[in-house]
Amino acid sequence: MLQLLLLAVAAATTLGEDLPPSCSKPVYCDSDLLHYVQTARIFPDSKTFVDRHMLQDPEEILEEFKQLLNKTKNPTKEQLQEFVETHFDSEGELENWTPHDFTENPIFLEGIRDEELRQFAKDIHNIWPTLGREIKPLVFEKPERFSFIPMPNGFIIPGGRFKEIYYWDSYWIIEGLLIGGMKETAKGMIENLISLLRKLGHIPNGSRWYYQERSQPPLLSAMMSLYIRESGDIGFLRDNIDALQDELNYWLDSQIVTFDKGDATHTLLRYYALSKGPRPESYSEDYNGGLTYKLDDRKQEFYIDLKSAAESGWDFSSRWFVDNNGNNTGNLTNIHTKDIIPVDLNAIFANALQNMAYFEGLLNKQRRGSHWAYLAQQWRSNIEAVFWDEEDGVWYDYDMVRGKHRKYFYPSNVSPLWMGAVNKHLVKKHSARVLGYLQKSHGLDFPGGIPSSLIRSGEQWDFPNAWPPLVSIVVNALEALGTEEGKKVAFDVAQTWVRACHKGFGENKQMFEKYDAEVPGKFGGGGEYVVQTGFGWSNGCVLEFLAKYGRRMTAHDDSSYSSPDDIESKENEYTIDTKSQ
Repeated sequence: MLQLLLLAVAAATTLGEDLPPSCSKPVYCDSDLLHYVQTARIFPDSKTFVDRHMLQDPEEILEEFKQLLNKTKNPTKEQLQEFVETHFDSEGELENWTPHDFTENPIFLEGIRDEELRQFAKDIHNIWPTLGREIKPLVFEKPERFSFIPMPNGFIIPGGRFKEIYYWDSYWIIEGLLIGGMKETAKGMIENLISLLRKLGHIPNGSRWYYQERSQPPLLSAMMSLYIRESGDIGFLRDNIDALQDELNYWLDSQIVTFDKGDATHTLLRYYALSKGPRPESYSEDYNGGLTYKLDDRKQEFYIDLKSAAESGWDFSSRWFVDNNGNNTGNLTNIHTKDIIPVDLNAIFANALQNMAYFEGLLNKQRRGSHWAYLAQQWRSNIEAVFWDEEDGVWYDYDMVRGKHRKYFYPSNVSPLWMGAVNKHLVKKHSARVLGYLQKSHGLDFPGGIPSSLIRSGEQWDFPNAWPPLVSIVVNALEALGTEEGKKVAFDVAQTWVRACHKGFGENKQMFEKYDAEVPGKFGGGGEYVVQTGFGWSNGCVLEFLAKYGRRMTAHDDSSYSSPDDIESKENEYTIDTKSQ
């Protein structure tokens, strides 16, 4: 009870202080103009407005809008539409760009035995040029007029409405690029992220100013590790080791939280995106959701929880819902992201610390390497102490306010194995139990992939949606168990996923950002926007599996798909319908 009281006092103190706006560009983040345009729903998608660039300097536009307010008191939707059309341009900041190191027939294709899957891999690899972009010169000449943050190199976008570089998406994109031999493009992607880090002090959610005050899972060192492994480019590492260190210090300075579990005190990370107001790119949705609350402090707390969930990459999910009984049911009004210590964030960070130790060793900085290795071991110990559940045999998120595990199926539950954040003797000790947990959970039973959860909440990071990065996490976690059974299940999960994506690609000639776990190849749904095509991390994940298992993976197996009756039966047995709550 004392711990709960202290947390409540700390939250009240924080919210009582002057919070920073979502970014330092008022037109896009903290202005009457933003509020009026977004709440009037000038565009169906709130992101459309903040992606438009200004035709005049921001000070001039804000002054002219002030005059419009003084004249009209409350401008009509038509007046707002006219103002936007007069002062903003819908022409994008980017030009199409074909990476210089792209080749149509990369070497890895030779390792794929099945002819259909080999062609599928080639088709996926050939999508990269269609997602290549570089920044127009005008953005560098007049950066104050754009929400886009200039970066030095061409890059790969995720696809669809996502026309900028995104932080954690880039990990699977870079993995796919490296598999296809595109080392220079991958290096350019990492350089872009580092340029954002040097400019802002951290890597933002994406390369737009309105993402300034929130980051995403800290996978920069993991990307560097992938690149160094493939290229051996120690000079690039040496030139940027300070930036990798700065990122870790950012998380240690801003996202760290200390709490008690039992008789011990632990220090770990949480997602905590502290800025005022709704998300600019989802302003209308957040603002309307905030109307549920009468008190300004509770409304601001709601905005922070939304932004913190967006920082996690899981926007949105029952994973962040905490109802009055401490359960993960309800809807966005039950979101309490900042109260939850996420297992995957801390696994990623433990891996980043270990990577730093390794990098310093490569650069003959053994003393500095020892410092990071010590921190990495501390993090692994805390992961075991806080997240491991002896009863169920897996790692769960931890509710630090209620002092208990969040005992629900999410693919993130096995992320410590994926990130090598479990000491080797504990991997051996836990392997059978973790595999047993996954098999009993029924999360591996669906014909279209591993769902994000077994809760049908209507949110996009819940059932029945299956997301490529989460499938990749589970496959690599199963491999990391180091057992024959674990490797067999990993292959089966990967083959199910590749077959489902292959089926969907054959039917739609598109790759989607998310899929339906119940129906192989069908795109997913839910959330704040329609499903997006492209799609960066989907391509990377398929290429990862085909590069890893291509010699024995096949495109077809008559017994690989369940009948519709079987699918309906599994849905009823393994999911909870909370949509009406």
